[in-house]
Amino acid sequence: MNAESEPAGRRLLSAASIRMAGVLDMERVARHLVAVALDGFADTVGVYVAEQLIVGDEPPHLPGTGAVEARRIAVGASGADLEPLFPAGEMVVFAPGSAYAACLADGTPQRFAELDRHFAVRPRVPPPRPARERLAGLSDFLLVPLRTGEAVLGLVAFARGPAAGRFTAADTALAGELAALTARCLDGARRYQREHAAARALQAGLLPLPPGAVPGVQVAHRSVPAGRANLVGGDWCDIVPLPAGRIALVIGDAMGHGSAAAAAMVQLRAAARTLALLGKDPAEILTWLDRIAPDIGPVQFATCVCAVLDPAAGTAEICRAGHPPPILVHPDGGCDVLDLPPGLPLGLDGADYESVRVTVPDGSTLALYTDGLIESRARDLEAGIAALRSALGGGAARLEDACADVVAKLALPPNDDDVTVMLVRTGT
Repeated sequence: MNAESEPAGRRLLSAASIRMAGVLDMERVARHLVAVALDGFADTVGVYVAEQLIVGDEPPHLPGTGAVEARRIAVGASGADLEPLFPAGEMVVFAPGSAYAACLADGTPQRFAELDRHFAVRPRVPPPRPARERLAGLSDFLLVPLRTGEAVLGLVAFARGPAAGRFTAADTALAGELAALTARCLDGARRYQREHAAARALQAGLLPLPPGAVPGVQVAHRSVPAGRANLVGGDWCDIVPLPAGRIALVIGDAMGHGSAAAAAMVQLRAAARTLALLGKDPAEILTWLDRIAPDIGPVQFATCVCAVLDPAAGTAEICRAGHPPPILVHPDGGCDVLDLPPGLPLGLDGADYESVRVTVPDGSTLALYTDGLIESRARDLEAGIAALRSALGGGAARLEDACADVVAKLALPPNDDDVTVMLVRTGT
């Protein structure tokens, strides 16, 4: 591609923008840039980010002199496979005085003609002939910083052989625009990955007690975030040991995905746990949550099921707030969808909630779940509940196996909504 031609340069930028749009993974962003640039602009392309961005998750403040650590996240060449020689994910150290170190430290483009004097990394194995010839044939190198504001996130290394011609001033300007676009996408992906990791860590820290931690019952649970991007949402479940061997069980779904739903989930979970420990019955717990919900942020409403299980008495007191009904699996494998007043979702204020006492024989399993498990674009509520009953009655002896089987059969990726399921079996 001749970047002297403005239409050609615009097409290159347009192709890069289309491929990177909405990508929330840094390596995928970098691979898209490599693919676009190899289509006529450069013979080899490498994308490096500062190591501090990987391990510290913040834009680096690099010294003006000295060696610089970076992580290669994508590499490619026309007519040769460089990935086995220079794998993505490898940490490299650029020597003081090298063009690579200067580009990262100073945030300025660099040009040079000989690779050996500037590149500190050697292939681990002798390169095959196509790769060796491609590397030996490079004669013009252009390093462009990946900048966002004042921060330098990394650099892009473009190179050409004699047949492609040297990089012109227009090529250098185009490379800068490509790098600026890539830097914005990388920064967006970095921020998403940071927030997603934090939310996932938060959600993992709020999972119910581990199996065996609650006397008198067995517990198994699974949580699957929604969609291809694995966005953290508002699903939660909890188990609260109470006096006299009773156990409070709570499962809920705050509307939406992302940080707002996760924040609502945290507050509702904490409130429900506190209310259960204060001795409130399920209807009282949901009544208080209904009053609290409008004040916890932008999430408009949530659904919930609350139960207090008494294994010794073989009973459970259960209440719903707009949530799918629990299913009781009998020791012989028969399944009953519990007939409970549906109740209104939390946050609508002024709802009346009614608890129902049900018999839970020893060896029975109570299945609590969110609507993401049973509803999808291809399956309505009734069909989903029927499928769940079939999966629960499948005969898995171990509760963990039964829980895994339910998720495998019903939560087919990419699921449209968060999926949470909790199975509680009386007896040990």
